[in-house]
Amino acid sequence: MAEMKHAKKPEKKLPGQSAPKPEKPRPSIGRDRVFRAQLAREYGVEKLPESLKLRTEKTLSTLPDVMPAKPRPVLRAFRGMATAAAALAVTSAVLIGLNATSPQLTESLPGLGPVFAALNEKASPSPLPTPTPEPTPEPEFEQVTLENRGDFPGELTLEEAWSDGRGLYMELSIAPKGEDFYYICKESGLDGEENTYLWPAAMMVNDLGETYPEYNCSVTIYGENDSHSIQGYGFSAFTPAGDGTFKARWYLDLEELEVGRELKVSVSLPDLSAQSMGYDEVSDDEAVYTWHPDFEGTFTLPIAEGGNRSFTLHASDGPVTLRSISYTPSKVELDVSLPYLGPIKDLMPDNGALSDWPLGFYARLSCQGPEGKEFIYGVAERSPENRSMTAPELAAETDLHYTFTALNEQVDPRELRGPLVLTLYEFPPNYVEGPSFGRVNAEFTIDLNTGRASPSENYLKEGYEKGDASKTTLERIEEASTDGLILMPWENYYEAINSGNDPLSCFVISAPAENAGRELTVSCYLEDTVYRSFTFALGQNIEEGGDSCYASYHYAGGREFLDASVTVAYPEWVAEDMGYVHFDRIELSDAATGEIIIPDLQTALLESSEKLLNQNFGETDGSLNNITTESHPEL
Repeated sequence: MAEMKHAKKPEKKLPGQSAPKPEKPRPSIGRDRVFRAQLAREYGVEKLPESLKLRTEKTLSTLPDVMPAKPRPVLRAFRGMATAAAALAVTSAVLIGLNATSPQLTESLPGLGPVFAALNEKASPSPLPTPTPEPTPEPEFEQVTLENRGDFPGELTLEEAWSDGRGLYMELSIAPKGEDFYYICKESGLDGEENTYLWPAAMMVNDLGETYPEYNCSVTIYGENDSHSIQGYGFSAFTPAGDGTFKARWYLDLEELEVGRELKVSVSLPDLSAQSMGYDEVSDDEAVYTWHPDFEGTFTLPIAEGGNRSFTLHASDGPVTLRSISYTPSKVELDVSLPYLGPIKDLMPDNGALSDWPLGFYARLSCQGPEGKEFIYGVAERSPENRSMTAPELAAETDLHYTFTALNEQVDPRELRGPLVLTLYEFPPNYVEGPSFGRVNAEFTIDLNTGRASPSENYLKEGYEKGDASKTTLERIEEASTDGLILMPWENYYEAINSGNDPLSCFVISAPAENAGRELTVSCYLEDTVYRSFTFALGQNIEEGGDSCYASYHYAGGREFLDASVTVAYPEWVAEDMGYVHFDRIELSDAATGEIIIPDLQTALLESSEKLLNQNFGETDGSLNNITTESHPEL
């Protein structure tokens, strides 16, 4: 009770007045390590300048553990500062005054700059966001009618033209006027309509009476500091559009021209010849007629670079890497690194210019065209042009540069849409008709919006399979061999191995050169009985009755192979008793040990074709004799 006497009486509370809340003790700013660590992490102020360190430590030791209760604006700002050390530095009157007069200086202080920048940002009103400017639409091309200074009864109009800096695209139309054009065509044996096309050339006759085109049409393009003139064969013919006009689309490469912000273009078309459609060359008796319109015109065109893209990449699909892409609507260039697997002639020789090209380097680029249909770019140009002269070691990395265009396609390249799909085939696509041929080494889908590429499997829709791009031709040959012996697909024909005629069997068996002298026996079976056999030695020539073996050599994968061309005659007594029938199987065995190496040569040929070339003949019956070269073209 004594203690209660001295207790403070509660104050009377006015109506509507709430009782004041008891104040919580304020944290110790100077000694709260958790607070300092938290702010240091937030603002990155880990260490004070040495000149301020002693000063702040002295100030720190004199601060009370609880700050006064009276709110002050500066202390409110301290609650959002980085660390206790930074907060104490700001309490310095010198620094606060300096910040008021020279905020750029305090914001540049090492360690303390972020603190003052945050403080000044809170004290300043937030600037209004800058609106994103709308993209400027490309100006529409105004049609240009070329001046007609000659005898053609009609007009030549440049309906559309654009350039992305790497190519010039022009769409032209010829509109005959009056009846003179059709009268001349009919008098010359032409209909002047759907079966007639107009060449930008004059049809000439030489001393022998032979007709030939003379091209003197030209387009001159003036760039920033130079000009580029294209003449002759670079311009396609004008074909009937079905509305009484003839149209042509011309694409001109600007690779040799240094372009600026615009191009000046001059078009000259002195001669124009009518010719029947369906002829690649002019024949002596073909109906033609030539006018001399002397069309000329000049126009200026801005460079439209809005759709151009250029990316450096490192996208990999197995050992194949896509390194860069340079994209414009008129041209796409790609850099790819891939292992050198060997030339195509290792598996398919005697293919002209293709023989020396490496396997797996055949690229196709596609995208989405108008109405969602697939669009395939023109055949890729590759550099360096002759890989056979600089072929690296097998499996070594090789760099190739590919160039694709939409040349001579009936589609405006600006209508093409991504993503792009780059597919690398072992052999050129559509190398042969019939079953799918070869494999795909790699495929990438390229997003032009993000500049990223990733492996994809669009090739599955074409019936292709993914190959192992790390296996060289030599490794593949070894895997397809049996006891070192192999029937190379390009040296053998399915029906010839078991012909059902005389000779009974013709085939070529190959083996590495170190197998010279090895003796082999070929045996021809009807049911379980051998009706004909012949023994020969690799690397030796032999003739024995109607049977024979001739030796030759070839190189594949940098290795020398022996080829034994074997012919087995049809047994006369079998033909007399049973007629010419197919034997059940042709077997190959080791003459010294009797061990069977290849139980059936026809089956072995199909297996080697599938392993080496992915040539798949589908299901067969037990005898395999239902497979013919008519249904499956020769390899």
